[in-house]
Amino acid sequence: MDCGCDVRREIEGFGPDEGLYQRSPIRAGEVEALVDPVDLEADPCLLEGYPLSGERLERAARAAGFTPRADLDYFLSAHRREPGSVPMASLLADLGRINTFFALESTPPGPGWEPVMRGEPTGPRLAAEVEGVRARIAARFGGRPEDVEWRVAASLFHQSLSSRVLSPVLAAAILYGVRMDPFHLFLRTGHDGPMTLRTIDHEAGPLPDRSPEAIAAWVEATALAGLSRVVHALREVGRISPRLLNGNTSSSLAGAARALAEARPERREVVEAVARRLLEGPSLKGGGGHTEADGHGRPVFRRTTCCLYYRVPNGGKCGDCVLLHRGGFRGLIPS
Repeated sequence: MDCGCDVRREIEGFGPDEGLYQRSPIRAGEVEALVDPVDLEADPCLLEGYPLSGERLERAARAAGFTPRADLDYFLSAHRREPGSVPMASLLADLGRINTFFALESTPPGPGWEPVMRGEPTGPRLAAEVEGVRARIAARFGGRPEDVEWRVAASLFHQSLSSRVLSPVLAAAILYGVRMDPFHLFLRTGHDGPMTLRTIDHEAGPLPDRSPEAIAAWVEATALAGLSRVVHALREVGRISPRLLNGNTSSSLAGAARALAEARPERREVVEAVARRLLEGPSLKGGGGHTEADGHGRPVFRRTTCCLYYRVPNGGKCGDCVLLHRGGFRGLIPS
């Protein structure tokens, strides 16, 4: 169909929690066969959402190239295009060149992929992930999972997740002025290899304001809000300090900012302004900050806590660890 509306048409799958789990684009010429004629008369441009099941769902799946999941409810949806949107494929290709923490996959997530940032992550789900981390750490030194403290594995899982969420979200906002929705990032659970995240989005919409203040406010309200839910869920599973987890998130943000500024020096000023606002904002205040400048005048981050990696055999202390610096955290350099 060619109604002249500038919309992108997608088949969307929603879970029992009403959250979006699957999103597949479909060509405009394929959509008329997916709705009743009476719907087409009432809504010629098909801008409403239409449920799909049975033969129509099978037809939609063939046209859009996905495998339907029995646990999802599917709809034909239309979304008006926003000027300034960026195709996800080109965005991910660029961000992935910075380092692995900025890399995301775009293959549709199937069973075994969970939106850990959305809603309240369940205790059993996170408990299983932490146990997997314990097993992988123990295997490095020929030990048993119980040889690795639960809080150490929980801390390292949390820091890895924080880095992999904050890095692409921050970079997309600063480099392209677009929204990388952290609530549409899915984690591959029960996986033995490196942590992997996927996005279900095919475009990233524009931020209405690209100032450092607006970018920081958006990251605070989305990525940091979602990570705070993970912190809450981890603390329900086992004993771990919220200050330690806050320090992990602060460290992840600072690391993402430093890598981004080094990779794209023309955006360094904005990167540092956004990072400073977030580190001093309501979610991360007290987790650490920029205490000095290095030999090139770049801010050096120090955290106020320790991630506990030193408690792993053959581990050590990270460069921003409070335990490395005699006298502890010395305070922030002035803005």
